[in-house]
Amino acid sequence: MKGIICIGRQYGSGGREVGEKLARKLGIPCYDKLLIKKAALESGLSTDFISKTEESPINSIQFLSGNPYADIASIGNTFYSESQVTFNAEKEVIEKIAKQGPCVIIGRCAASMIPKENRLSVFIYSDKESTVKRVMKRNQISEKEAVHRIKHMNRMRKHFYEFYSETEWGQSESYDMMLSSSKLGIDGCVDVIIDGLRGMGEMENE
Repeated sequence: MKGIICIGRQYGSGGREVGEKLARKLGIPCYDKLLIKKAALESGLSTDFISKTEESPINSIQFLSGNPYADIASIGNTFYSESQVTFNAEKEVIEKIAKQGPCVIIGRCAASMIPKENRLSVFIYSDKESTVKRVMKRNQISEKEAVHRIKHMNRMRKHFYEFYSETEWGQSESYDMMLSSSKLGIDGCVDVIIDGLRGMGEMENE
């Protein structure tokens, strides 16, 4: 393995599992929650602060004053004071670990921070039924609560991604590969990614 694999995912699609299994199979590090801790340590921010602000869009209603120019400035400053600080801390860490060697990075708009020639960008999605079942089981919540949580989390991820990236979240032009975990399964997604890496000449000694 020579490059970086960046995993974007719908909430409840099993994208984190895909990334973790892929990293284990390839024998390389996987960065997700670990990235938050590392960013906190290196930036001096607390892990609680980073966890709370990460992927969280602004609730603009609370800042509206009626003056469009003042509103734009207020929203922008608030976003910068929290989400931008977090993003900057994580971006610094991502750029450092990308230089250290092959790894899997889950979420965090990582693909937008790493040169295209040095990474494979993958998006994992799932059908509604599979996603709802996974979220219900994982969080021990009702179907109604799961549906609400999925919509909420995907909306936040979309806002976060599109604020910092020049492409659209979940759209084919934004990724090198898009895989359905409900069709392929977690292991199937891992195998397809590995096959893709072989085809790209990323797998060494194979």
